[in-house]
Amino acid sequence: MQGLNEHTPLGHRILQIAQHAGVSDFYITPWERLVFKKNGELWYDSFVFQPMEQIPVTPGTVDYAMDLGGRRFRVNQLVTRGKMRWVMRLLPDRIPDISAVTVPPAAVKAFLEAKQGLFLICGPTGSGKSTTIASTVLYRAERRREHVVSFEDPIEYVYPDNLPSLISQREMGSDDHNFQSALRASLRQAPDVIIIGEIRDAETAEIALQAAETGHVVVATLHTSSASQTVQRFLKLITAERVASAQDTLADILCMVLCQRLFYDDRRDRRFAVHELLLKYDAVTNLIRRGEFKKLDQELETGSKKGMETFEKSLEQRMSEGWQPTTDFERSGFSEDEVQEYLRDQVKI
Repeated sequence: MQGLNEHTPLGHRILQIAQHAGVSDFYITPWERLVFKKNGELWYDSFVFQPMEQIPVTPGTVDYAMDLGGRRFRVNQLVTRGKMRWVMRLLPDRIPDISAVTVPPAAVKAFLEAKQGLFLICGPTGSGKSTTIASTVLYRAERRREHVVSFEDPIEYVYPDNLPSLISQREMGSDDHNFQSALRASLRQAPDVIIIGEIRDAETAEIALQAAETGHVVVATLHTSSASQTVQRFLKLITAERVASAQDTLADILCMVLCQRLFYDDRRDRRFAVHELLLKYDAVTNLIRRGEFKKLDQELETGSKKGMETFEKSLEQRMSEGWQPTTDFERSGFSEDEVQEYLRDQVKI
């Protein structure tokens, strides 16, 4: 937002609210009350945004990042019924330690030791995928001497400079204009790790496969809710004439699918993550190659000794650590049936 800073009434109020735990998003509309989201739930503030000048309506949407009073925000600009609106996502001051985001140890080990392959981090919007990727990549960058290239729209987390690894963060729009051509060009920039962001089309999916197959560690996201759904969704992005070949390639290079959801704990007034983790083993590779995707769920159930996890087991682990999911199903991130199944008699519903 042009002219917004910590000294303006709006900027000052946003920074006041941002100090409270659990605040994640702000919704700003001229001449309307400021709205913010705390622990996944909307709240209406008494503050009304009253711009000093007429704000021209610019059709379409724009994504960018901005700093406000030392805090970093991801901004999406949109138009609703002829009025401008901005959605500002508050980003943490620093990349959280990997222990704080409770990434499964087997997932951390697989990513740290990988020399090539595809790693997919999945979940719905707002489930913390970007945070998980940033924490995991930073953990590896602190322990290896590599070149990490990321493609972001916009850049959310800024990695520190004093790392053994060199990190090239590319923001679409300011650092490059065409995502696909920039991604292809990155293969000539001697990268070891490539962070793609979300895979949305056939060309990006093909480049991800090519990069992972030719000696790179590739990290990407999909908006899917389970490991088996992720594999199927990835292959649906591939063109029909290429899908058979791509399926064989995916079977060989897919190292991990980590799906993530968030629960809300009333007592701690915080959300916490639970995971489903699929790792690369012969049985998993063969199931993908044969197209028996539904059997991947069975492999998850029986693969706990190999480090794999189901959402149910992950939730049980979080509860053993003292986390208590709310029984308010809308805020929990799960459906009522899922909560009843996962919690069984551990929570009185």
